[in-house]
Amino acid sequence: MKLKKITPYMKNKVRKNLRNYFDLATEKHIYSGKAWYAEVHEIVKSKSERWNGQFDTYTVAGVLSALSPRNKWERNVFDTGRVLEAVHEKTPPEDVRVCTFNTNKYKAFAIAQGKLTINKSSRKTHAFIQNIATLNEEYVTIDVWMLRAMFGKTVVSGLTPSRYDELSSILLDEARKVGFKGYEYQAIIWECIRERY
Repeated sequence: MKLKKITPYMKNKVRKNLRNYFDLATEKHIYSGKAWYAEVHEIVKSKSERWNGQFDTYTVAGVLSALSPRNKWERNVFDTGRVLEAVHEKTPPEDVRVCTFNTNKYKAFAIAQGKLTINKSSRKTHAFIQNIATLNEEYVTIDVWMLRAMFGKTVVSGLTPSRYDELSSILLDEARKVGFKGYEYQAIIWECIRERY
């Protein structure tokens, strides 16, 4: 599906789809979703503290995010530690093996070295970093799975920054209505759709 203008009808459909997935959430989904970002935040914090503040939580979160494509979660966390240690020890990227694409490895190194920062123009990545670095409640991560939950189809293109902001606003509003932080609600929906897709 190519995402075009988000009409009032589509917004209502997105809300309905999110509510349907939330209604399907089991206690396990809710517990796991509510805990996920808090647990990742602790991982990021501990990696930041390991090198005596050489890497702040935003940097660690950025490295983690850069290494995530096509990488299993446990390996992603491990690879993040490897990249941070390599930068600390001044080991070149060519000498470090990670389980993602080479372009992402070099991006992770650039972030760890302070040569690259992820700004708001990269909506999804910036939101993810904000969520895991500081548990910032103003942002929500909308990835391919959240788009599937929202639209009932795989969205292949058309998620412009303004459309991302519109969907983010809906997601944050729906989260508030059921008493969850936006990132908790997103993680709960994510758990449901991943299990059922």
